[in-house]
Parts: sequence; C-alpha cells; structure tokens
Amino acid sequence: MKRYLKTLLTVVILAGLWFGFNYYNKHKSAASTATPEKPKELLLPVKKDQIEAFTITPRSGEAFTVKRDGGTWSITEPRPLPADQQEISTYVGDLASATVNSVADEHPANLKDFGLDPPATTVSVSTSAKPGQFTLRIGDSTPTGDAIYAQVAGVPRVVTLSGNGKSPLDKSLFDLRDKRALTIDSDQIDRLDVTTNGKSYTLSKNPDGVWDLLLPPAVRADNFSVSNLLSGFQGLPMVAILQEDKQGDSKYGFGKPTLTVKVTSPSGSQTIVVGKKDGNAYDSMNSALDPVFTLSADFVPRFQIDPATLRDKSFFSFSDFDAKHVELTTPKEHRVFEQSNFKWKATSPSSKDETTEKMNALLDSLTNLKAVSFPKAAAGTLAPFGLNKPLYTFKVTFGEKNTVQIVDVGSVNDHYYAARSTDAVPGEISKTALDALEKALGAL
Repeated sequence: MKRYLKTLLTVVILAGLWFGFNYYNKHKSAASTATPEKPKELLLPVKKDQIEAFTITPRSGEAFTVKRDGGTWSITEPRPLPADQQEISTYVGDLASATVNSVADEHPANLKDFGLDPPATTVSVSTSAKPGQFTLRIGDSTPTGDAIYAQVAGVPRVVTLSGNGKSPLDKSLFDLRDKRALTIDSDQIDRLDVTTNGKSYTLSKNPDGVWDLLLPPAVRADNFSVSNLLSGFQGLPMVAILQEDKQGDSKYGFGKPTLTVKVTSPSGSQTIVVGKKDGNAYDSMNSALDPVFTLSADFVPRFQIDPATLRDKSFFSFSDFDAKHVELTTPKEHRVFEQSNFKWKATSPSSKDETTEKMNALLDSLTNLKAVSFPKAAAGTLAPFGLNKPLYTFKVTFGEKNTVQIVDVGSVNDHYYAARSTDAVPGEISKTALDALEKALGAL
C-alpha cells in the first residue's frame, strides 16, 4: 500500500511538471511571436529644433507671432513683447511631439461638425525642414470631452489629439508672454523700500551681507523673516494685463496707492505700485515695465506688517558646534572656557575639563537669549536701560573667521535689557532666560 502511494505521488508530481513546462513554452512562444506595438503617428513631421517661428490665430481675437533668433524666442506681432522662454520651449516641444490619437473622418463632408470651419485656433508653423511651412487647425472637443479635433492643412482627414477640453497646442498671447511682474532676481535684491497705510520701512543688506531694518535707527533684521518676505517676489506673476501702456493710468488708483515697493539690486531698481483692489486682485504697475496689470490679492498683506516683526530677536548667531571661546562676567564671577578638537576646558578662574553635554547646555542658554519686546529708544541711548553698567557681559568667539559677538545685559526696575555691542538700541529679555543661564553655569 505504501509503495502504491509513493508511486501515485511520483506520477502526480511528474504530471504537474509536464503541464507547467508546456504552459511556459506556449506563453514564451506567444510572447516571442507577438507583434510589437506600433508607434503612434506624429502629427507634424518636424523636429523641435527645426521650428523657427509660429503664428497663432484664435477664432475670435488677435493673431500673434513668435520667432526664434538663435536660442532666444521673441513675440514680434502684433507688437514686440518679451517672451516666456520656458513656456515657449515647452510649447514648441509639444508641437513637435504631438501624436494622432485616432482618425475621426478620412473624408469629412462638413468641417463645421468638428469645429474646424472656422477653426477654434490656427497654428502656422515655419521650419528649417521640408516642407518649410505647416498649418494646423484645432477644432472643438470630441463628444466625450477627452480629445480635440484637428486637421493639418493639405490633408483632408480629421484626427483627434489628446486634450481634456483644450489642446496643449491652443495657447493665448498671455500664456506665452513674459508674465513676471518683477524682472530682478529675488536673490539679487539688496534693498527694499516699502510704503503702505501711510507708513514706511526699509530693509538694506549691509557690507557683511546681513540684513538691517532701517526704522531708523538701523537694527538687525531676522534673516528668516526677510527671506520669507522676499520669497513673494520669486517668479511674481501678473494675473492679467489691463492695458499695454500706462496712458490714463489714474483710473487704477495709482494716485493714492495701496502699496509701493521699491526693489533695488546691483543691476538697478524697479518700483511696483499697487493701486485699487480689482475683484480678487489688485491693479498694479512696475516702473520698468510697459503694461498695467493685476497682482494676486495675497501679495499686498505680505508687506502690510508691523516692521518690528522683521527684527532679529536673537542676540547671538553661533551654533553649538562652531563656538570656540566663551567668556562670561556675571554679578558673582568671571568664567572662561576654551574648545579644542571638540573638547571643552575651563581656563579661568581654574583649569579643568568640561563635558560636551554641560557646555552645550550653557551655549544653548546663550543662544536662547531673545528679545521679548523692543522698547522705544533713540540710537545710542543705552544708559536708561542699565547697559552703561551691565550686570552681565557675554563674549563668544566662533566660526572659521573667529567672529566675535559681545552681549551686555542690564537691569532697571526689575526689567532686564540686552544689546549686542553693535546694537544702537536694546531689547527687553525675560528674567527666566537669565535663570536658565545661571543654572547651566552652576552645573560646570
């Protein structure tokens, strides 16, 4: 019986292997004889780098022409306009790579049935290839709405192209023009003059590459806050063009602007003037550009802020890892610490090794010294805040350039004030910040 079961099991296994082997061979044979998928037909027999110019004529509206001079595209008709190089490059690539989805009708009896008489858009393309001219007619959407009818002049058939409601080959003048409301690169800006709600403030990058807020006096600005403010200029787009020149621009509210921002860089300056609100946008102009345009409504509140929010609230700007030398004078003592090869050592009033953990706690207490408010004070008037006879003096040397920052802390009427040695006015700090520092110092 056992012998019979073993034999039966062997037969089943061999049968399974035989069927598996035959199934694999059949599918392998089918795969090897399968016809490769036929590549889709290109709509226009032209390469991207062979296209030299094109004219787009909408069914209703003004035609415009774009030409290439070397590697630069320009809008030449109906008037010379700066072009969006990236948008046009993408468009020309789409023209050269457009493929036929399907043939809707080989010999259409009535082109109106496809929105091709007249076409929604006509694209006339000049090339360096042969033939040197193509004309593409773009019609309406198909009944399913997932494709667009099209026809190449000289070829009777109507085909369909990819497009959900609109073909990527159907572009307006606004789509392809340079829509930047500011043509200065945001990373080149070194001064910003802002006027809004009857108040003004200025941000200026000093010779050390650090931003100052000129209230006056000049105070340190917070780098992160300034970067966030300047990010509003990055690729700042026009929402719409109201008119191509500034004639009769008084109707846009520029006489009493909502906001004026003068942007300066080494290459020059441009002033954006924002007039009245226009729906969800603001009528605007740029002193260096011709048209009157609109900007998104969120551009304005970015600058309508209390300048104090741009101030640097920190007194030190070092990191734990790049501090090299620390001196602290408190009401009780004077302490000095040195770092070498990432090891800390107290050098005064006595010499001993310090742990990295305890030194980092001390360094953190210094970098956590931040202003909680900024009292009104004229430049250089530090004595009323107890800073002519400071209770604390902190000196830190850090970085590859051995940068030195010195901060004094004074007290008046149980309020505590701090100022870096380069600050013209102080900031008020919390007493708890000093308590944390004393605790960290006491642990060493």
